[in-house]
Amino acid sequence: MRLRITANKEVYLMRALKMLLSVCLLLMAGCSVETKEDTVIKNENGINTVKFDNKEMDWFRFGNEDGPKVVILPGISLKSVMGSKDAVIAAYSLLAEDYDVYLFDEIRVLPEGYTIADMADDALRAIGAIGLDDVNIMGVSHGGMAAQLMAIKDPETVHSLMLCSTSSRIEDRTALQTWKKLAEERDLPALMASFGEYVYTPSFFEQYRDLILASGEGATEQDYQNFLISVEGTMDFDCYEQLKDIHCPCLVIGASEDRILGVQASYDLAERLHCDCFIYEGYGHGVYDEVPDYLTHIKAFLDGVNE
Repeated sequence: MRLRITANKEVYLMRALKMLLSVCLLLMAGCSVETKEDTVIKNENGINTVKFDNKEMDWFRFGNEDGPKVVILPGISLKSVMGSKDAVIAAYSLLAEDYDVYLFDEIRVLPEGYTIADMADDALRAIGAIGLDDVNIMGVSHGGMAAQLMAIKDPETVHSLMLCSTSSRIEDRTALQTWKKLAEERDLPALMASFGEYVYTPSFFEQYRDLILASGEGATEQDYQNFLISVEGTMDFDCYEQLKDIHCPCLVIGASEDRILGVQASYDLAERLHCDCFIYEGYGHGVYDEVPDYLTHIKAFLDGVNE
């Protein structure tokens, strides 16, 4: 026996089905916003990616997976530090035995107007996406500025801070303005030479001049765009008054001949944070690359706050 449906009933049924479909689509749309998860991609080469909000951030991990977590945020560079993964791991071998170390890059494509505050937000997002909390953050230069804001914005996530050759505010823009001009002109040799002269001591730069100049080779248009946006976004950085909101253990390391931020920036940070400060005499901004015992101070601090 076939079921007969009158014309009126058929119209009613079609209307009901359309209404039900509309409700379901609305509910599904709402759920897609509410339950959207960040995507973590593990790659065979060890350089992994976190995707969120149409952004991609690369990172790699090394060391003791059972140890306390250490996150490294590097400074400004023309090219991504991901290309130096093996060299970084070798350089930080002192931490690898006891600590689970993660190095995060900036997002791959920086939008216009991207600031240190945006960098801090994205780093916190990425750290949360891969399931980290209670982390020790080692911020170098530009990365140290983001690290300060991370501790201010999310104190529950930040266990301790190591602030290396960095500042809570930009008071001298000479180096940044020089790099901005040379990058705008796409004058790679002059840009890398200026970078080396501002970052390192004269003797170190002369010794490794060829390597420093060669480190910029192969820079893409996107590299230049990111670099310019990153430099511009650092120009007006100032979180000095907010430092009172940082209550985790901190260590400040600086250098007496820092030509980019000045040694006073390290003293101001330490005074405001009421923490230990170690200043290398006779070295410049890139002291972290020049002195052999740099990481011994980092390790001693980490051992003390992670007992």
